[in-house]
Amino acid sequence: MIKLTKFLHPELAFDCPVITNQKAVFQFVARRLAEQRLINNQEVLVEEFMKREQQGSTGVGHGIALPHVATEAVNQIVVAVVRLNQPMEWDAVDGKPVHLLVMIIAPPDQRKLYLQVLAEVARSLNQPTIRDKVLKARHPAQAVRIIARPPHEGFIKRNRRLFIFLLVVAVIFVLARIVLPTIQLPASDIYKDYTKFNFAPWLFRQELTITLFLAMILGTLLFWRFRVAIAGAGLGILLAAGVMDLETTVRFMSIPTILFIMSMMIIVRWLQNIGVFRFIVIKAMEKVHGVPWQLLLILMGSSVILGGFADEVSAILVTFGLALEVTRRTKAPLVPYLLCLVFATNVGSALTLIGNPVGIYIAFAGKLSFEHFLRWATPVSAIAALIIMGLCLLIYRRHFFGFRYKLDFAELRKTTETVDPTRLRTGIITFVTVICLIALHRRIEVWLNLGESTALVAVALLTLGFIVFHEQERGRLLVARGVDWWTLLFFMFLFANAACLEYTGVTTKLGYIIHHVANAFTHARAGAVGVTSTTAVLVLWFTGITSGFVDNLPIVAATVPIVKDLIRIGLPHASILWWALLFGGCFGGNMTVIGSTANLVAVGAFERATGQSIRFTEWIKVGIIITVVSLSIATVALLLQVRMAP
Repeated sequence: MIKLTKFLHPELAFDCPVITNQKAVFQFVARRLAEQRLINNQEVLVEEFMKREQQGSTGVGHGIALPHVATEAVNQIVVAVVRLNQPMEWDAVDGKPVHLLVMIIAPPDQRKLYLQVLAEVARSLNQPTIRDKVLKARHPAQAVRIIARPPHEGFIKRNRRLFIFLLVVAVIFVLARIVLPTIQLPASDIYKDYTKFNFAPWLFRQELTITLFLAMILGTLLFWRFRVAIAGAGLGILLAAGVMDLETTVRFMSIPTILFIMSMMIIVRWLQNIGVFRFIVIKAMEKVHGVPWQLLLILMGSSVILGGFADEVSAILVTFGLALEVTRRTKAPLVPYLLCLVFATNVGSALTLIGNPVGIYIAFAGKLSFEHFLRWATPVSAIAALIIMGLCLLIYRRHFFGFRYKLDFAELRKTTETVDPTRLRTGIITFVTVICLIALHRRIEVWLNLGESTALVAVALLTLGFIVFHEQERGRLLVARGVDWWTLLFFMFLFANAACLEYTGVTTKLGYIIHHVANAFTHARAGAVGVTSTTAVLVLWFTGITSGFVDNLPIVAATVPIVKDLIRIGLPHASILWWALLFGGCFGGNMTVIGSTANLVAVGAFERATGQSIRFTEWIKVGIIITVVSLSIATVALLLQVRMAP
């Protein structure tokens, strides 16, 4: 994290006289900076600021604006704080006039640092207590000091999240010690091999395992940047406590799943780098000729398809990047595009096996093929996507109906003209070939007499090898930079921690409880199939709601062993539970800003582009509607098909 004290200085804090327009404000600031010899061309700076405002207002709300430009007019990053003696209309996101400007100017070759400064200023001013003190400052120099050095907090207040974390973990351990011994598995045929979980030392292992797993989820939520450290530490404690041995731990890391995800990361990054996805989406966008609602549908449809056949992160990067360019050229609001595209991406990520790490993990855990996904997941996800697209148009109808964008598609097309046609053609052929081979992997395994999922991993690795060989030196860089090794390491630790719940009997007991709850809520005449239906609905809505407030993969990883146990005890048509788990994890991610990786990536791009942040309430009031509707669609689909499931 950068220190704002290096960039914010009291001598660059000004009180602006009564001025009635933005250009006059920029001229005033340019003149003051020129007096201090910080800029070399006043006219260029003013022009750059005016161009930036034409692309979209920098008013972030609450009486604050963050004008920012990269220009040759400066040789170093300059930050000026300006108080307006008379509030000025700035077309801010909340419609309120602006009282304070924090203006950031940087040379083009320092763009990365410039964006970091912008993000840090926005983060500081996004805190209500700091923002209020800045706006109430007696003079501009005092405002600078408050922004750069927020008021000192005491040790307890500064570390309150850590104390909350430790307190909750302690409470979880105490509750586990009280509750787990009371859950006694019966000595029936179903559980006769599992009655050992009723006694010590397994009880202590269960208490420790569930405490550490829930601590990992809570720690990931509170300390996202340190999620690998938290997951690794939890796994280390389990090993040191003798809960499981090293060989079992490595087996629990689901290395085939990791290899497949790693290979797909490289394949998708390569396709993205050579412009395959962007080229396809721009070609589709050209067909709508600037009609806003049709343009939104094209982008949402592209998000659904790319989310299902590439991956959710690439889908949102491509479509939101194009939406950003559209809004800059048309001055349309960006937030509706952000939310609509994220919703479409998350729903579309359930289309196929390869759309989401959740789907990949479920496929390997449940020994499901691409064809299984085409039969059980694709129709439901497609129907949900179509309904969600219509619902988004209804919610944001005033932004997309009754007018037409003056959009120059020739200018957008120029962004793809630098793409090498040969590489583009190779990329498209490779992408189609990979999808076809993955779709046929189960038939290839039968034909070659291979183990389940062997061809799936083999196809991904062979394609990776082809790409690296074809790209040569760029291929080496692609492997080094195209893989999110941080996330992969987290997945390995997460899978091992989750599998330990099954190993120690925690999920066996949880499955026993869910089975009894489903029996209690099922009418006697509904029979065993009714119990399965109730269980599927419970799994769907539990994973959907919890995935909205915690990243969906930890929730799914914890629930997978429960589904395995419910299948093992002979619940009829229990394979329907895999699809309940998939839809809950993918659809539930739409509820809040932290529900999925696609959400976090899109919000990060939004903040970097605008210097603004999206409010939690602004997201959730629409996210709840989308989540409830999509989960309801999945509920109906599961109940109608439960008797068809193996």
